[in-house]
Amino acid sequence: MKWMESDPQHRRILHNWQIFALVIAVLGELFLAGDWYGFAAVIPFVSKDLHLNAGEAGFAQGAFAITYSLGMFVWSPVGRRLAARWLFAVGLIGTGLFMALQAGVHDYSTLILYRLLIGFFDAAVWVATMKLIVGWFPMHRHGATMGILLAAFSLAITLDFAVGIPVSGAFGWRYFFLGLGCLTILVGLIGLAAIKGGLRDVGFADFSWNDGRATHDRHAPLSLVFRSKWLYVGGLAIFGDTFALAATATWVVPAFITIQGMPPASGATIGTLMGLSQIVFLLIGGWLSDRMRRTLMLQIGAFLAILSAVTFVAAVSWAMPWGMLLAIAAFSGVAVFSGGAIFSLISEKYGEELGATAIGFAELGGILSTLIAPWLLGVVIDATHSFTTAFVVFTLVEVAILVFLLIAARDSLAERQAAHSGATR
Repeated sequence: MKWMESDPQHRRILHNWQIFALVIAVLGELFLAGDWYGFAAVIPFVSKDLHLNAGEAGFAQGAFAITYSLGMFVWSPVGRRLAARWLFAVGLIGTGLFMALQAGVHDYSTLILYRLLIGFFDAAVWVATMKLIVGWFPMHRHGATMGILLAAFSLAITLDFAVGIPVSGAFGWRYFFLGLGCLTILVGLIGLAAIKGGLRDVGFADFSWNDGRATHDRHAPLSLVFRSKWLYVGGLAIFGDTFALAATATWVVPAFITIQGMPPASGATIGTLMGLSQIVFLLIGGWLSDRMRRTLMLQIGAFLAILSAVTFVAAVSWAMPWGMLLAIAAFSGVAVFSGGAIFSLISEKYGEELGATAIGFAELGGILSTLIAPWLLGVVIDATHSFTTAFVVFTLVEVAILVFLLIAARDSLAERQAAHSGATR
């Protein structure tokens, strides 16, 4: 049975389950990102209490990425056999438990241990939310839905700072971690009780969308993920997006303070504006990626990331008024314009069975860039004592990614014809 052949009652049932799947996936992303960056938001409070130096605090935040990467290697293939609700629950309950335990740490080694464990379990949440989108939404809606999830991720980071700092100032960082951990566990339990992984779980075993995608291709070998170029195209596109985010999140505020004489207190305004900009452009890009060729969206997104990088080169090279700095920060979100298109392209190329697994492996490109970008620009700044040179390097990285995508991210004629046929059904 296809969507257009289903009766109104069946459509209402499916529509309600789609809404629930998207809402629970958004909650998952909010707490995934919230637990990831909650520590970053309150580093000054934790550092003062545990007597951490800048290097120790930075490693405590970065250590998360080590086990998050390892978790992707574990949960991505495991996710093929484990239902979305179990992945979701195990990830959030495990993350929430160690987030709450983190509230009671009194030494650096225990803090690092809990950060590592949080990273490992958080990776399961990412794979689970991807499974929900792939399982519940037709291909032509993957761009918008995945754009919404990525926007939720960015919103969570903004909320960490907006909520975590005042809560920690008023009650202490331990109460912030404890509250965040308990809420994370609660969402995990709700997911365990209520999530349905897809159409088969609500009695539509033979259902397929009008795009012709079957809901039961369960025997595709895992090796197909690595044999296709689209894993590497998607991984590098994600690398480009997150390289821009990590570079700007780390070095824009220090650069504006040093070069433009911006008051340090104004850094919060710049950071918040950049976060809100990401949310807006993720939503716009996700919506457009369901209406344009996704390979073209990747190339447009890489070009826009270059434009954003160039504006920052200008901002650290010439004196600018405050209004212009705000405008550059507000424009910076274009660097993630293609975020929804990247993940929806991967799900399109790999199908329901391998889509979430492939997305998990491709996400490693993003994790790698969050480590490389701050380090690389920091090395350049230390070596040259020039923010301009550092942001030129940032620009050149994005140019190299665009060149690769122009060469590699190209559909065959048959794929273009199939995509056009599916879009007009």
